[in-house]
Amino acid sequence: MKKITIKTTAILMGLIIILFLGCKKKDLLANVDTDYEYLPQDVKQSCTVSDSLFNSWFAGKKATENGLVSPANSVTFPHNNNCDFYQWSEQMFLWITSPSSGSYGNKGTIMESPVFYNVSPQDPVTGKRKLTAHQPNVLLNAASTINQSGPNRLPVLIDKSGKMFEIESQKKDEKVKNDANKLVLLGSVKADAKGIHSFLDTKGNVIKNPKPVIDSKIKPSEVVQEFKVGAKSIFLDSNGNEVQSEQGQAGSHGALMGENKSLVYYITMVNDVYAYYLTGVNEGKLNGNQFPTTASARDSIVAYAKTKGWAIPPDADALAMEIKTSWVEVKDLPNPETYVTIEATIPTYDKTNPNKWVENGQTTAKLALVGMHVVGSVAGHPEMIWATFEHEKNSPNSAYAYVDKNNKIKQVAADTGKGWLFNGNASDTTGAQNIQNMTAKGNTILITNPALKSPTARRIMAWGVASNTPPNAEDKTPADSNSQIISINNAVRSKLVGNDIRKNYLLIGATWTFGGAAPNGNVYPYGGTNGDAIGTGQLSNSTMETYVQSPSSASTEQNAISCFSCHSNSNNNGVLPDDLSHIFEDLIPLPANNKRVIK
Repeated sequence: MKKITIKTTAILMGLIIILFLGCKKKDLLANVDTDYEYLPQDVKQSCTVSDSLFNSWFAGKKATENGLVSPANSVTFPHNNNCDFYQWSEQMFLWITSPSSGSYGNKGTIMESPVFYNVSPQDPVTGKRKLTAHQPNVLLNAASTINQSGPNRLPVLIDKSGKMFEIESQKKDEKVKNDANKLVLLGSVKADAKGIHSFLDTKGNVIKNPKPVIDSKIKPSEVVQEFKVGAKSIFLDSNGNEVQSEQGQAGSHGALMGENKSLVYYITMVNDVYAYYLTGVNEGKLNGNQFPTTASARDSIVAYAKTKGWAIPPDADALAMEIKTSWVEVKDLPNPETYVTIEATIPTYDKTNPNKWVENGQTTAKLALVGMHVVGSVAGHPEMIWATFEHEKNSPNSAYAYVDKNNKIKQVAADTGKGWLFNGNASDTTGAQNIQNMTAKGNTILITNPALKSPTARRIMAWGVASNTPPNAEDKTPADSNSQIISINNAVRSKLVGNDIRKNYLLIGATWTFGGAAPNGNVYPYGGTNGDAIGTGQLSNSTMETYVQSPSSASTEQNAISCFSCHSNSNNNGVLPDDLSHIFEDLIPLPANNKRVIK
């Protein structure tokens, strides 16, 4: 996105709009005290928020600087047009990041309050996750990696055409099928001087036309088998074809570091409605066919909580919510006052080997919010709304188009220059982008590309849509869709009062399915409409899907990636919570003595 720098104290007193689409971006790090970035201001006002509606979002029914916002009412969600979904997303983000001022039993933000529960990383032995109630004066725990998993809960990679595959790891006694379609125990895989790979059995004989045995049940044609060739890996699809991964893709979970030399840390949370619903489903007391979307489903969850003697959700109308957040250490940030911050516990690493960091303990740190996925069930949409937000100085955008007030399409060139937290030099808009440099394996982080001195993150699709296809039936062009997201960002930012810290965050987009149908993994307009991801269907967050982004054109069904490419199950054609939420089936239900303090 094109931005300008305005050096004037008048910014703090009112809205000054100056737009030079041809201006040169200045080094933001050199002028962090007075820089302020703007979106295109001549955008068509296709999705806005009225003053009265915006004021109604605040607990006091009037917008105040850094004031407490109430959650959107998901039970009465209107779902008439795209803007309804984007307004819901904005209100929920403002609520979650609101200073709670003690009204929820804590002195931090709403996400730190007892309304939310922390979700632990998977236990390496049991595969289970724990829910931890937020308590006053108890720090949250952050992890230094985030799993990028497909519908089979396997790691993912993107091939050179932009298609996403899941990866089955090589087993100790891996077997492959030979040209006679018989199973053969694999001995080894070797590469000759030209890089041609040969598969050998345990006796050293060449296995002709080897094909892997794919165990995954969901879309096995989109799963590859990993094979080790020395210290490297190669990947074969179900037909035995070698899949070449995109540059920098390590085929496993990546870690990310900012220009301030902080790792990115992640915290996953669910709200009380989600936690209660999960526990009730596990006890057979609540219907587990879909996340709650109605008043009766809400009431059932509240009634269940009463039978357990648990605190009643103060915001039950928010329905079930899951949020994923990304953070960096405040230390050495050039503009720390522009971030929502928390105190948290993070892992420490022994870096004696500069290319292999081993976790060796924990420490307490002040963290700055850089990204957030906001996911929630609403009336008519059990598949949930999937929205994402980023700090405005995270990563540069690729080129995009928008519609101006005169209904003319304008082109915005790709962001260049320096000053981005996750891109050391955005001038390279082609080759050096989203290269994975750090790979997490258990409690170890491997530096897989030591020559890469700076991060290279970039949002390939600035506002979650491809450059060459309509993203939904309401928006006939990508420019129309981009204009909706830009205009609601402008509206919210202009209505936030004074120096409200939330002005520094951008809605990148939100996605859902047509008519609330079960997601089929396809993206509009490539599927059959029902079940296709719409809204901004090819959405990515540069801090959480850094290495899993579609090409900007995403010109085929195979390389169009959405949230539902991973969060769905095409085999059951339903909206089971297990299929939509990757943490649902792994979570241990709340204990009977679950206690929270909510004023």
